[in-house]
Amino acid sequence: MFRMKNKLDELVSRGEQIRIALVGAGKMGTGLVNQISRIKGMTTSIIVDEKIDKAYHALDSAGIKKEDIIKTNSIQQAELALSKNKFVITDDYTLSYRLDKIQGVVDATGNPPFGAQLAMESIEHYKHIIMLNVECDAVVGPIIYDYARKNNVVYTGTAGDEPGAIMELANFAVGAGFNLLAVGKGKNNPLDNYATEDDLREEAISKGLYPKMLTAFVDGTNTMLELTSVANALGFTPDVLGCHGVTADIKEIPSLFSLKEQGGILNNYRVVDFCFGIAPGVFAVVTHDTKEVHDLMDYLSMGKGPNYVLYRPYHLTSLETPITIYEAIVEHDPTIAPEKGQVSDTITVAKRDLKAGQYLEGIGGKDVFGKITSHIDQRNRKLLPIALITKKTKLKTDVKKDELITYDMVELEEEQIITKLRKKQDELGL
Repeated sequence: MFRMKNKLDELVSRGEQIRIALVGAGKMGTGLVNQISRIKGMTTSIIVDEKIDKAYHALDSAGIKKEDIIKTNSIQQAELALSKNKFVITDDYTLSYRLDKIQGVVDATGNPPFGAQLAMESIEHYKHIIMLNVECDAVVGPIIYDYARKNNVVYTGTAGDEPGAIMELANFAVGAGFNLLAVGKGKNNPLDNYATEDDLREEAISKGLYPKMLTAFVDGTNTMLELTSVANALGFTPDVLGCHGVTADIKEIPSLFSLKEQGGILNNYRVVDFCFGIAPGVFAVVTHDTKEVHDLMDYLSMGKGPNYVLYRPYHLTSLETPITIYEAIVEHDPTIAPEKGQVSDTITVAKRDLKAGQYLEGIGGKDVFGKITSHIDQRNRKLLPIALITKKTKLKTDVKKDELITYDMVELEEEQIITKLRKKQDELGL
């Protein structure tokens, strides 16, 4: 990280800095603003939120003076403000990518349809796009990534989120010469596939979260989406529908995540999974094919093998995002991107009995939850990726609780960019 600090110091010495736009001033976005405010050479020049008071609060909490915060939807006024090193708040998301001084856009909305639109428009305007929106990445990341490469900008997930933290472990393992067998994350919240925001509203408010966000954590959908993003970056799949989700301490991981014939739980290697008992950490299971390395791993107290676990006991969510911003804008290197295409998918399962004609509540709602499967399985059974559900997605047939929902059971909102992108992505085989 001293390379990052030195490069940023060089920018400051030339009177320059990295300028980013943040879209979404919730808990993660506000944390990011505060973190960036203490990094010389990097600034959150513009914050977009439909609730303008939240954008103001994000800057105010970071110690930005009131007179330095300009509220405007005018591109001319915004450009003038940035030229004077002021900060802009707005509810017009297009300002995030229309301003010449902005180099990168951070999506911290968690809204899949909007995220797809923001990403494509940002890339169209040659802005790097940093996604704190795994919900969008998991369903149309491959085609957005392809579009970004063609426009010579970086599309990336972020350090601090579990997918980025897992990818850092995977990069280390492969770079050091190990064979990567499995990767995963600790599950922070208890798992209740049928949880609703009514069940969790009081807890969510006490934690400063939207109830739907906490619901997506508890019902498992968020974990499935995160593992889908990891799978699409590594070319991995879940070993079984929805993963094993075992309970274990970290010392048990190497033996558990071995093949069944070795006494473990796995049918195959090159898989993603999650585990209770090691949260908030992430892990990678590795092995090697030489006796000398096994002997040295034993000497280093890494276990008897043949499998070993590499473990990171924390992830700092948006507080680590400045690293990704730097890597994307200065080094043109993504933290995590769906380079392998749509290898896995998070599909849709009914939380309760549903009736034909009703509009579906998507991620974090009372109607459905997500489970990860291979993209081949999703395609063969025509299963509906959960992140394609919008406010106008309507059921065409009755659905029973725990039934997997397929494309032919719903009317999708065909005019939504996320729907169009997924259709094109599937046609191109990305």
